[in-house]
Amino acid sequence: MLCNGENPVLRIVGVDHIRWNENVFEVPPREYAVLSFRVRGSTTICGGGDRLLIQTNDILYLPQHMGYTAEYTDTEMICIHFVTMYDDPEMKLYTFQNGGQFYKMFLQALTVWEEKRPGFGIYSMAQLYSILGALQENETQAVLPPHFLRAVSMINANYRDPGLCVDAVCAQAGMGTTAFRRLFKQHYRKTPTEYITGLRLEYARNLVSRGISVEEAGYESGFNDPKYFARVVKKYYGCTPRDFRTYGK
Repeated sequence: MLCNGENPVLRIVGVDHIRWNENVFEVPPREYAVLSFRVRGSTTICGGGDRLLIQTNDILYLPQHMGYTAEYTDTEMICIHFVTMYDDPEMKLYTFQNGGQFYKMFLQALTVWEEKRPGFGIYSMAQLYSILGALQENETQAVLPPHFLRAVSMINANYRDPGLCVDAVCAQAGMGTTAFRRLFKQHYRKTPTEYITGLRLEYARNLVSRGISVEEAGYESGFNDPKYFARVVKKYYGCTPRDFRTYGK
């Protein structure tokens, strides 16, 4: 599915600011998908076996190659049209109590596309992925238990502590370790230990690239043993910690 990162976007076709009067449209299958933000008005969409009511501040994803019927009231929306690698099987509706954040993001995508400055295609793609990332983040926060989110927040705040223990974090957050590890693997596609190691390595890589010694960077990032630090770097990056000096240069 597009919005969980499993269906890459190949190219942006266009970004449009659309206004329609009350009407009914029969839309045949198209070669591109649409992600739209409803500025005002409402629409009933029937397609792919689903019937959805889209209202102000809602975001709708319509996959490519899906025909649909749309019954509009007086409507204003911003639409991003794009081609994806795969055809998704169903529409997806996102609803919010306050869509101000997403309105600004869609408006920025529209501005970038209309100004046509050098690199506008890449910037438009980046803006689309920013929207998709924010949608996934909001959806994840809505379905995950607060104890899980609290534990993840504690890990993000304390990953540089060499004594950080997932079991202790779970206990402090009020969540069972087994359930936490299962949910973590499901949503992050890696174990908590792999996640913590990745955070530490990225922090160390930035330190070394700024001129901090390898030994100090390892300790600052949560690696107590320089030899272990070197082995982990070799495993994840295929180089030595000293090679981090060229990072970003």
